[in-house]
Amino acid sequence: MTDEVQVRAEKPKSENPVVIEGFPGIGLIGNIASQYIVNKLEMDYLGAIDSRFFPPLSVLVGGVAHMPVRIYEKADLGVVVISSDIPVHPAASYDVARGIVSWVESIGAKEMVCLAGITVMSEEQRVFGAATTEEMLERIKDKVEVFEIGTISGISGSVMNECLMRKMPAICLLGETHSMAPDPKAAVVTVKMLNTLYGLNVDTAELEGRAEEIELQMQKLAEQVTSTSAEEVPRKKELQFPMYG
Repeated sequence: MTDEVQVRAEKPKSENPVVIEGFPGIGLIGNIASQYIVNKLEMDYLGAIDSRFFPPLSVLVGGVAHMPVRIYEKADLGVVVISSDIPVHPAASYDVARGIVSWVESIGAKEMVCLAGITVMSEEQRVFGAATTEEMLERIKDKVEVFEIGTISGISGSVMNECLMRKMPAICLLGETHSMAPDPKAAVVTVKMLNTLYGLNVDTAELEGRAEEIELQMQKLAEQVTSTSAEEVPRKKELQFPMYG
């Protein structure tokens, strides 16, 4: 952990859990999938991640305030989920990833799973995969489309790099989407892949049935995102953040 990223959470009950992270990114697949898993598995709330790099906001659900980056656990499955409603600015991704992986190490996690999206000009609905080790790639290569050449951007890319440097086994699952717009259908196939790899048995029927409704809701939120100009590299004390709300 770093002084700039604080994890305020109870220690998980499960030993050597698998940690799944889902932050907003392409298609909003990471946070749609991670929060759906949390809800369907009725996971226990452990705490939250806070940072001066995060936008100053509180997420309201039914009038009750929630932290924007939350941690949950399903002890009997040995799974911890980090679900975020806010994106991380590229200039802060390194520090946030380092804080997350430091905490993941501290709880003795077995491995990490990053959820993200990938834009592919195809009518298919596939899940691409990448790994930090040959052994991890061997485990998934017959189940996913191996992401042979390319880059993983954003916080998921930073988390993968941090895991690589710390020799923490990690994979990244990238749901195939066709644009930057919110894509619940891509989140569905990503959740199904998690079911296949980790035996979560998450029923995706509700997410499939409400895909259009969720897409419209998420699109309204995404339209409110304000982003920093790509031509400017903000200093740490002057970071501007895209946000929802």
